[in-house]
Amino acid sequence: MSFSNENQLVSEFDILNISDKDSNPVKINHENCYDPDNYIFWCEECVPRCIIEGWTSGNDDIDNFIKDSIYNIRKSYDYPIFLEWVPFDRFEDMKQIGEGGFAKVYSATWIDGMAKYIKQDDGNWIKEEPEPIQVALKRLNGSQNMSSDLLNELKTHWKLNCLQGNSLKFYGITKDPETEEIMIIIQYANNGNLRNFLSMEIY
Repeated sequence: MSFSNENQLVSEFDILNISDKDSNPVKINHENCYDPDNYIFWCEECVPRCIIEGWTSGNDDIDNFIKDSIYNIRKSYDYPIFLEWVPFDRFEDMKQIGEGGFAKVYSATWIDGMAKYIKQDDGNWIKEEPEPIQVALKRLNGSQNMSSDLLNELKTHWKLNCLQGNSLKFYGITKDPETEEIMIIIQYANNGNLRNFLSMEIY
């Protein structure tokens, strides 16, 4: 990126009042980016740079899949929903709790918890403080090489998650750096029903 383009990018983010510094709340000043008629949470121009830059899964298709969920964010009954790429070291206390034909399931503590943004009376969006939550991690056996079929299954699963309010929430994706296998981050069922996790077949 040229120096002039960098200056232009900084200027554009200054105009939108977007902060990409993790130490400060992310504020988005764009009064028309929430349309209750179609449940759009923010417009593409208002997506905070810290959400879409500064990370990679190592796979362009996965990156684009996650970013598409951010650009096309929808409002659920109680919070906005979009996928996140989460570094593997942001999980603690991993314990295997089940195994199926194509996957292993673990319980873990997600140190940061899901990202939540709240709209203020002045029209700004503010990111809430991180809060650890318990999640289930589903390891997709043999997923080191992301096939088009597997990617399409992930996309289908995400669409169903958005449409079905009573399903286990699909929070995001991570990768085990030792095995290079993909793991999807799922809401942990308090009753520990393993069939809920293992029935979310991806293959």
